[in-house]
Amino acid sequence: MAVGDNYLYMSWNAGGCSNCDSGHQVVRTSLAGLQAGGSIELDYTDPKNSGNAWGSHLSQNTGNEIFWAGHNSNSGIRIYSLKEGSNTYFWQDIGVATWANNSPLSSTSPDGQNWLNFLFNPTTQNPGGGFPANAVLGSTRSFNQVWFAWSAGTDRNFQRPHVEMVSVNIDDANPPSLSVQQQVQIWNNSYSFAYPALATNACTGEVGLSLEGGGDGNYENHLVGFWGDFLAYITTNSNVGDTRYGDYVTIRQQPPTDANPGNLFNAFGFGLNSVSPPGSGTQSDVHYVLFGRPASSCQRIG
Repeated sequence: MAVGDNYLYMSWNAGGCSNCDSGHQVVRTSLAGLQAGGSIELDYTDPKNSGNAWGSHLSQNTGNEIFWAGHNSNSGIRIYSLKEGSNTYFWQDIGVATWANNSPLSSTSPDGQNWLNFLFNPTTQNPGGGFPANAVLGSTRSFNQVWFAWSAGTDRNFQRPHVEMVSVNIDDANPPSLSVQQQVQIWNNSYSFAYPALATNACTGEVGLSLEGGGDGNYENHLVGFWGDFLAYITTNSNVGDTRYGDYVTIRQQPPTDANPGNLFNAFGFGLNSVSPPGSGTQSDVHYVLFGRPASSCQRIG
């Protein structure tokens, strides 16, 4: 879900069956209607128009226009948008720098488990391939830019699975005119990253991060941080590996208060811990994380 100036937005994957139209569907309803109670109206997109956005997420801090995206290839992305006050949604194809979309991917914990196994690899639960693979999981709007992020593979430049991010300039036209502002990566050749979620600091316009990292001698763990700090903070302390990991990683702007007027994020992630006695299984170590900049940062754009 995402909240705009006047609408609540929801999205889900629809279809996934043989001989049917499958894709990503976006639905909106007015905040005023929700507040009034009673019956509400729902506007919705046709899922088959967003077939390449399967598994993607909606833009956060989205203001007067909602965005979502899917890949045409590993050098092109299709960006969808629906503006408040309009009953028509649009999409535009733009080129990006070629990124690694190879699979299967491997990032092994100390106990020999590939925590990225379900992300890209076919499994008994999903024999057609991993989920959500390269879906555009992270998306947030910051002023006149919208950011998109997704899990990516390996090549000669990136020896470990990593996260690709692209920021796109937008204008107030309907449909908007879109152009790539920059393309960056979250990477470390000794560490793997995946499952990115994004949100925007209301005070500074900075992009906040919630994602997963690990492997290569480390257990998988939840991380948070700010894009541009080149530092991520580990919030969990896993001591066991697993072959399915990364579900429900999120980040949202903390509702503003007088003391903290939009400078904080709340994020969700989890680690995995063994259960005593040894061999008894694992349990999720769920973490709700509150982090951000000092409240005084709001003076920068106040």
